[in-house]
Amino acid sequence: MSDQSPVPPVPPGPPSAAPAASDPLGRLLRAVPGRDWVAAVVAALGGWVAAYVVAAISLFLTVAVAAAGSGPVSTGSSSGLGTGGSDLGSAGAPDVQSLLSGVSVLLGSPAQLVALADLGRLHGSGSILLLGSGSGSVGVVPVLVLAAQVVLAVVLTRRIRSRVLALPQLVVTAVVAGLVTTAVTTLAGLVLAIRFPAVSGVQIDPVHAVGIGSVLGSFVIGTLAVLLARPSLLVGRSTSVARALGALRVAAWQLGGLLVLLALVLVVVALVAQPSWGAALPLLLGNAAVALTALGFLGGVGTSGLGAVGSDASVFAGAGGWTWLVVLLVVVSSFVAGLALAVRRNDRVRTTLDWVATPVVWFVAGLVLFVLGTGVVSYQVTGSSAVGGSGSVGVTPWTPVVFALWGGAIEVVARYVAPVLLPRVGGGVLLRTARVVGTDPVLAPVPAPVPARPTAPVDGAAPVWAVPADAAAPAAPAAMTDPSQPDQPVEPDAPVGQPHPSQPFVGQGAPAPAPMSPRAKKVLVRSLIAGGAVVVVVVAGAITTGVLRTTVWGPGPTARSYVDAIAQGDADTAASLSEVTGDASMLDSAVLQSAKDRPTDVRVGRVSTSGDTAYANVTFRQGDAQRSGQIVLERTGTSFLVKDEWRVTEPLTDRVTITAGTVLEGADVTIGGKKVGEIENGAFTSLAYPGSYQVEVGGTEYFTGGTETLRVGSSSSPYADFEAKPTKELETDAEQYVSDLIDDCAAKTDISYADGCPWYGPYDADGADGAVQYDVRSKPDLEVQSSGGGLVEVTSTADGRIGYSYTDYFGDAQKSEDTFDVDVYLKVEDGKLVSAY
Repeated sequence: MSDQSPVPPVPPGPPSAAPAASDPLGRLLRAVPGRDWVAAVVAALGGWVAAYVVAAISLFLTVAVAAAGSGPVSTGSSSGLGTGGSDLGSAGAPDVQSLLSGVSVLLGSPAQLVALADLGRLHGSGSILLLGSGSGSVGVVPVLVLAAQVVLAVVLTRRIRSRVLALPQLVVTAVVAGLVTTAVTTLAGLVLAIRFPAVSGVQIDPVHAVGIGSVLGSFVIGTLAVLLARPSLLVGRSTSVARALGALRVAAWQLGGLLVLLALVLVVVALVAQPSWGAALPLLLGNAAVALTALGFLGGVGTSGLGAVGSDASVFAGAGGWTWLVVLLVVVSSFVAGLALAVRRNDRVRTTLDWVATPVVWFVAGLVLFVLGTGVVSYQVTGSSAVGGSGSVGVTPWTPVVFALWGGAIEVVARYVAPVLLPRVGGGVLLRTARVVGTDPVLAPVPAPVPARPTAPVDGAAPVWAVPADAAAPAAPAAMTDPSQPDQPVEPDAPVGQPHPSQPFVGQGAPAPAPMSPRAKKVLVRSLIAGGAVVVVVVAGAITTGVLRTTVWGPGPTARSYVDAIAQGDADTAASLSEVTGDASMLDSAVLQSAKDRPTDVRVGRVSTSGDTAYANVTFRQGDAQRSGQIVLERTGTSFLVKDEWRVTEPLTDRVTITAGTVLEGADVTIGGKKVGEIENGAFTSLAYPGSYQVEVGGTEYFTGGTETLRVGSSSSPYADFEAKPTKELETDAEQYVSDLIDDCAAKTDISYADGCPWYGPYDADGADGAVQYDVRSKPDLEVQSSGGGLVEVTSTADGRIGYSYTDYFGDAQKSEDTFDVDVYLKVEDGKLVSAY
């Protein structure tokens, strides 16, 4: 057998000597082995199947936990069990449309979750007869579903793909995997769209999550999963790229470890302390872990565009003091990540570019968490009027910037702390760490520039640029490598032969640390103790400050103190905690203490903060009823950078309205012996705390308002209407007025209709021959009635008698007697009774 290569080498020459170069795409495609084509397709399909299975399991667990938490459901009385067969027979089998709808829900829901995981949006639309139409969409990434898709795609790629691919062939297979992922996700999402049975007057379009976002997202996710399965193939000759990917690998280990640990904590908390969380965790466990991780990195979570105001929460405000434990976990993991980054580099000498690369890598990691931890909602309803809106909930947009700052801190640890600490750590620990995070390439110095030639790749690694064997070169410190890690590039950025002051921490050429003197050891121990004490003090201070800012100096405690003061009848304390302007005369301690049914069993619920404004929901009992309300607070200042001062700007009050008749104009309004105002323009208004008040409205000499009970805090607006009631003086003076009127009329000798007397006549009297003389034989019994408008009516309950002496038309003297009644209308004018007409 000849040892010659079956393909003769192509000698250098003009372009015409290589005719095959005219079809570079064909050569590229033919250069991809069939095994790698299969690996790309299988990885894409396997990733989708894994995501579908995880989505189905998550939905099943969510429904199961929710059903278990809802308690037993009654299916009917025991008497109905005997006739169950006839009932089923009469109901009949479900129609085909309902069965298809049920199947689409069972099979389609996991497929839509996979599309959501690939950055899609679940959207639907429909219409209801006579009401209008509407549409809406929800976009949220189920992190567990996405993780299952990516992990299995990477595992299958690493297991199946051959190790002889160059970078162009790798890109081709990655693009194929992205296209397959896009096709499967899109077709499954459309075919398995959730369909609802037709109902008369109601039309609901199929619900699916396929759109431009899912198409692009699935392509990017499928491509990157295959492309980054073995990142060493992307490095080529660039040491900078290799080191950037190394930093990305360290960041992935840090964030992945935090997410897994926090997910386990959430599961334990849900099972032990908060069972009500259990229904949401199977589906949103990864999202909750992402939100906690963002808070631990001193980022924020919140809402935007959902409702009148948005609200953000962080460890400094709104997230609870316990989240500082997550911050402590992030601090420890960041310190370890800095040391691991130094182990990955295995070189004490670093470049200035690392100050940019490391923060950028952690910024990208924060950007990924922002995408995974944020959900978007939009809706549009068209009926009698068009209503629409959109919003988001999740990680705040500024959180990736905070991650970049953490990247800078990790670079500080890798650059300044690791060179001091790592030489003191055992080589075994460093080697095990290197197996996890890999190692960066380190340039070995040679005495003179020598042309380098590529050697054949070993076990799928990138081509190794080596110095020819015949070149004389002294032994050089080698980079710390691990034969089991084929993705460890060893090529330099600079031309081969350029000296590089490599100083590895471990491996061949690593200088042994000089023995420490007793004094140096003592200084080191004391420094470590002092540093640890400083870290403990700083973390404890941060935790204490966060707890105090939330539990003592936050809006919640202020709201609680405010409502407690109302419940105790201490309006002065409530006033010191609030800012109330105008119409607040009832917000007085004497008035509040006189009230019955003041709030009891006060509870402050959710407190949301947006900037300097906070909204606190409170519940309390008032008598036998459960009440609720909202308090708005404003931050008025901050002392010592952490102590916030809050004041209530929209108090827990209702506006009281008291009306009265015109005759009570100017009457005093008194509650609990305290004058709170007067009737002006027929009414009195004021803010009042919840409670039942005895309101007394005074009056004048002739009218009084009386006393009524006013209840504040019920669902209806507190309102009371006072009707003027006559006093005894009014009855006496009104009767005296009528009596005087009768006497005045009796003194007259000629009475006409216009005189307003209760009698007339006699009609046959001859006024020319003499005057009529009246003699009141008896006065009538009188009754006084008044109206709210101040009109007083005096009527007789028994007639009076009047005698006449006169000369008639024939000249004869006559005497007569008659009865008369009284019906007189009076009014009060300038404090006196006068005729109303």
